[in-house]
Amino acid sequence: MITGIDHVVILADDLDGAIRQYQHVGFKVTPGGKHPRFTHNALVPFADGTYLELIAFYELPEAGSDETHRWHRHLATGGGLVDYAVGATDVEEVKQSASERGVALAGPVAGARTRPDGVAIRWRSVMPEGANVGAAPFVIEDETDRGLRVPSDRARHANHATGVEAVVIAVRDLDAAVTRHAALLGRDNVSGDGEVERDGARGVFFMVGPHRVELVTPTGDVPMQELLDRRGDSVFELVLRSDQHGDLQPGEAANARIRFVPA
Repeated sequence: MITGIDHVVILADDLDGAIRQYQHVGFKVTPGGKHPRFTHNALVPFADGTYLELIAFYELPEAGSDETHRWHRHLATGGGLVDYAVGATDVEEVKQSASERGVALAGPVAGARTRPDGVAIRWRSVMPEGANVGAAPFVIEDETDRGLRVPSDRARHANHATGVEAVVIAVRDLDAAVTRHAALLGRDNVSGDGEVERDGARGVFFMVGPHRVELVTPTGDVPMQELLDRRGDSVFELVLRSDQHGDLQPGEAANARIRFVPA
């Protein structure tokens, strides 16, 4: 069973630089650690149990090698918001359910990192296959205690952010994206009336636990269209709950577009 949004991935050229930027705009950033290959990270945990993963490459896949990384290609298009994960109690069950609905998921793939204090963390995940997966999320299940992966005692922030309100996904083909997401999430249709209007874009949403996943397509010449032209279907914007309105521009947030809305 899928439980909600687990975390949102923000890819940076330089991890230390991203940490400084997020601290400057009022987030408390916690060192994450090092994955066995390619990447290291830092975390911004929230009171609702979600978190931001600031991630960068400490080594790059060799050209022509069979070893690749899911997010490496996004370095060429500026990084920023590149992916998100939903949590599940059983990724095998999610994979089987999605397959029965016509969507193939790869895995499970074992994941691990070592925290700066030496604690080893393990999880497994399944992820969409194919070249155009509609920016669908990967699905994660903890093997070690989730509290080791996500430090809940670091969830108070100077900017008063408390958690994820919505992940906004830019898509070119709305109907196809809805079909893929419904299959992965185990839904028959969108949530409620399901309609979304956002800054020159229209779409629908799914409730995933207490969070919204919005699938939107531009209706004019807006920044969302530029992202689709540059990267294809992708995470466009992250909406965080706070006690205030406000926007972070990509230049001050490791190229991520972030909006604060009152809880």
